[in-house]
Amino acid sequence: MQTSSTKPAATYDAWLDQHSEDLAASRKKSFESSSGIPVETLYTPEHLKREGWDYQRDTGFPGQAPWTRGFTPGGYRKQLWKTEMYAGFGSAEEANERYRYLMSQGSTGGISIALDLPTQIGYDSDHAMARDEVGQIGVALTSLDDVERVFDGIPLDKVGHIFSTANAIGPIVCAWLLALYEKRGTPTGDCIVQLQNDPIKEYVARGTQFLPIEAAVKLTTDMIQHCRTAAPEWLPISVSGSHMKQAGATCVQEAAFTICNGITYVESCLARGMKIDDFGHVLELHFCTEMDFFEEVAKYRAVRKVWTRLVRERFGGTTERAQHFRLHAATSGRPLTAQQPLNNIARITLQALAQILGGCEQTRTASFDEALGIPTQEAARTSIRANQIIAYESGVPDTVDPLGGSYYVEHLTLEYERRIDAIIRQVDAMGGSLAAVRDGFYQRALSQGAYREACAIESGEQVVVGVNRFQSDEGQPVPTFKVDPGASDRQVAKLQAVRARRDGAAVGRTLEVLRADCKEGRNVMPAILECVKVYATIGEIADVWRDAFGVYVPESVRF
Repeated sequence: MQTSSTKPAATYDAWLDQHSEDLAASRKKSFESSSGIPVETLYTPEHLKREGWDYQRDTGFPGQAPWTRGFTPGGYRKQLWKTEMYAGFGSAEEANERYRYLMSQGSTGGISIALDLPTQIGYDSDHAMARDEVGQIGVALTSLDDVERVFDGIPLDKVGHIFSTANAIGPIVCAWLLALYEKRGTPTGDCIVQLQNDPIKEYVARGTQFLPIEAAVKLTTDMIQHCRTAAPEWLPISVSGSHMKQAGATCVQEAAFTICNGITYVESCLARGMKIDDFGHVLELHFCTEMDFFEEVAKYRAVRKVWTRLVRERFGGTTERAQHFRLHAATSGRPLTAQQPLNNIARITLQALAQILGGCEQTRTASFDEALGIPTQEAARTSIRANQIIAYESGVPDTVDPLGGSYYVEHLTLEYERRIDAIIRQVDAMGGSLAAVRDGFYQRALSQGAYREACAIESGEQVVVGVNRFQSDEGQPVPTFKVDPGASDRQVAKLQAVRARRDGAAVGRTLEVLRADCKEGRNVMPAILECVKVYATIGEIADVWRDAFGVYVPESVRF
């Protein structure tokens, strides 16, 4: 029975007053999101009214501007998200075996190729700088011969999608795949290639850059431009925030820095005379999802709003198609722990659920043993199953944007939009993302964020289950994957065999054409394609770039 003392409050403030004593007994002095956004006890229609929220302007219907609720009216009712598993280790043959296994277990995201470190920085496997890293964190690829081995027995028209984090070497990987398609007589539209081809964030968060940043952006633009005619269905760039996030960026910074870098690439294309209406739909924005569940959902909704507004207002887009970029998300490896690694299954599932509720088109899912090493087959299969359970057992995909209308989620989406816009203005005032990189703006933000998080975990303020609370003394409960120690020697032997049987004179001629195109400022993609067709190696091509453009030297060691 309701008494006068429990009469329903008419307003939020009245409710707070009514329950002030009970609410004062909170388990923390204050609550905030991982990006430092204050989190109130409760969210109501009053909050949205105070913020000026308008349903049609700020949220709308799925398949309609402002695209907050997704680019298609039916969401996942027609087609589920693509489940991608990132993989690669050792030799091309070993990677081929893993890709076949993942596809047999229901991975729908095609083949996602992890490259070893020498490949990513343009070194052949027998280079003095490379030998200890060959095949260790990804597959070693040095020439078209390795690429042919990776796809041996895999029909391209059955794969559907090929992805790789080819950043500083994006044009070379693109040329490899164009040559592979040509040799097999496969139309480029039969299997969509998506390459990260995003070098800017390498200077900030990953470190695989080896050319001056202006030259790297020039090569990126060459590839985007070339693909518009050579492979118009392909996605020639995936602007990635995930590495910046895992290096310490907050969720808001990840979104904003990614968009700022995307602005730079688009403006580089526009300066070539390209029109956003012609290539806006083949751009991808790539993020990672961590543990602040509702903040992650709001991030993806806000990113759609901000980017599509930029396409219309800043880039001159006149069509809806130009606004429909591809939204790709990966579950993050940063929250995964080596302690009690089976706990990571819950973490990965929550991350995957957040990006699905945020309306991502493709998800890349980590595996529970990634804090220990390259995923085992069992761990990779478990991550595929997590996606399948969400897809087929949870009911989550049955309605579009089921969290739309949540007072909290709509509040976070508005707050994200405001904060992203503020960072864009800040970077613009500095002269754009290249100036922000040179200034160290991004790098300072990431290092400060990583330091804050480390301190919070060390102090216990941020709880990590199994690490700083709820620890156990159990030994390592899961087997780990080990790369075959003989893989490096076998890779070097294959490389030497390729050099012995190829036409060395043809390799020399094509490399000289590439050198001339680099120095004359021409689009280098046609020349690179001719190089890879005669089995020029990645190191030989990258060395031409180093000679023509110079080598990147960090500001901290310049004299």
